[in-house]
Amino acid sequence: MLYIVSLGLFDEMDISLRGAEALKKCKRIFIETYTSSIKINFAALEKIAGKKIELLDRKGVEESGAILESAKSCDTAFVVPGDALSATTHHQVVFDARKAGIAVELIHGSSIFSAIAETGLSLYKFGMTVSLPKPQKNYFPESPYTNILANKKQRLHTLILLDIGMTAKEGIEVLLELEKKAGKKLFSEKTKLVAVAHLGVKSTIKYGFISELKKADLGAMPHTLILPGDMHFSEEDFVSQFRI
Repeated sequence: MLYIVSLGLFDEMDISLRGAEALKKCKRIFIETYTSSIKINFAALEKIAGKKIELLDRKGVEESGAILESAKSCDTAFVVPGDALSATTHHQVVFDARKAGIAVELIHGSSIFSAIAETGLSLYKFGMTVSLPKPQKNYFPESPYTNILANKKQRLHTLILLDIGMTAKEGIEVLLELEKKAGKKLFSEKTKLVAVAHLGVKSTIKYGFISELKKADLGAMPHTLILPGDMHFSEEDFVSQFRI
């Protein structure tokens, strides 16, 4: 049996009772931390599980076959930050397990995709989610800008997921650089964004102009940005609680 166990948004305390029980009955437990900068106390999580937990990097999850090989011979858990299937790489783990005849049980948990409702913006009015990578030498994709613009034209909100270790301020600077390249007048110092940090425990939410958000202290990561589309008056009233 393979259990795909969601860890939740903030730390090991967000795991569900169902997830904790699954860990206790598994012989081996694997975990990845490359899809989220969630803060995990491994000693505390191992105390919940009652056994050691093995950390896998992306290659270990996607290429090594360690998870499936273990699940073929014993009850095995794969622990994932946020919700189990929010990262597409984990769909492949589930697919490959079932293809190999391994029973899979999915245990869901809290995720940024639902927690952003804390801003007051309607989940029904979000368009395509956009991931914003850190620019690298010879790598500065413009597709995030293109996708945000497509959402804006449809008057939809855009959830902008920042690369691991990227602060909201750094994300804003990347968006402004993309604006210089694209020149579609999507972002300027007067563009209003919502910035959120460490949702789940003592959430920080700030709403304001880019010029204001660049100076705002959001505290610990992970940080996330939202470009609102056309807001209903009730959304505007709610998010205005967080106006800088």
